[in-house]
Amino acid sequence: MTITLLAPDGVAVTAQQERQARAAGHGGGSGRQLGGRSGFRVGTASNTLTATSTTWTLSPCSAMLDPGASLHQGMYGWASDANVTGSVTAADATYDRKDIVYIQVNDSSAGDGSGATNAPVLYLAGTASASPTAPSLPARSFLVGTITVPKAGGGSPTVSLNTARYVAAGAALPVFSLAERDALTTYDGLTVRRMDLSSDPLQWWSATANKWLSGNVGIPYVPIWTGVTDFGSGGSLTGTYWVDGDKVTVRSRAKFGASATIGNNAIYCPLPSGFPIAGTENAALGTGFHVNNSGVLRPLVVFAGTTTTASVWTAQFPVQTLGGAGCTSASGEYIEITITYQTSGSL
Repeated sequence: MTITLLAPDGVAVTAQQERQARAAGHGGGSGRQLGGRSGFRVGTASNTLTATSTTWTLSPCSAMLDPGASLHQGMYGWASDANVTGSVTAADATYDRKDIVYIQVNDSSAGDGSGATNAPVLYLAGTASASPTAPSLPARSFLVGTITVPKAGGGSPTVSLNTARYVAAGAALPVFSLAERDALTTYDGLTVRRMDLSSDPLQWWSATANKWLSGNVGIPYVPIWTGVTDFGSGGSLTGTYWVDGDKVTVRSRAKFGASATIGNNAIYCPLPSGFPIAGTENAALGTGFHVNNSGVLRPLVVFAGTTTTASVWTAQFPVQTLGGAGCTSASGEYIEITITYQTSGSL
């Protein structure tokens, strides 16, 4: 056991001790007590890595890297102040290929067995195939990006920079997919910013609720209403939902286009994907209205259709389908509902 104190005068510490002692400043989510989540500096441009048919180029950038060779190794700062370049393997005559550019941390003083103390930027060509996949990342390495090389004559390579970003302790961690967020090691209060969702909402892990929660930020979705015979040409289906814990609020509008036909069937509005109805008090979800081009507003009532749909009816007694109650579907007329329900889903 070694206890390190940074940094009283006259007390020598090793580089590894310093890396360990600085672990308290790293953002969470890695599951490594003395390490951290490897990533580029926040704000690193997506075109930091580029490629032509012959050359890849990594422009000046910086990152924090955890090679993970041992529990006690800690994180390394890494930076390049000039372009780093290398050759791209020639395109295959028949199939596309996926290559990777990566940084490999070598520190034999930390016992990783590499026999070196450096962190070069390296390139590894994948295997061309009808469904190409990137090669596996070598040990102690951080993926810089993936280069998709089309078959000969198929155009220029395309580059996808690794979206992983490093943040300090307490900062919201930007993630670019649901899978990236769900790969994190959670703790109570871990906060991420979902860059893949509209408005880039913040989400945080609640140990009490055992789920991800989100602030009251509207998220657009496209509800494909069913039961209407024909929405016509030029109509539109729009929706927005808000999640607050396990409560979901939805506003959805179906606007008719030219030559629309409402029909006499029961009408259903789908709920946001991944947020089904749960609980025991969700039979009546909310209200709505049908508005025609003369400005006449007919009130509607909304019930649970299934766990994933809301059924829409006229608010008269007895309730009726919209077409059966005489609601029209001329171009520009619309149905709008606002509902709230309890869900078992989570952002």
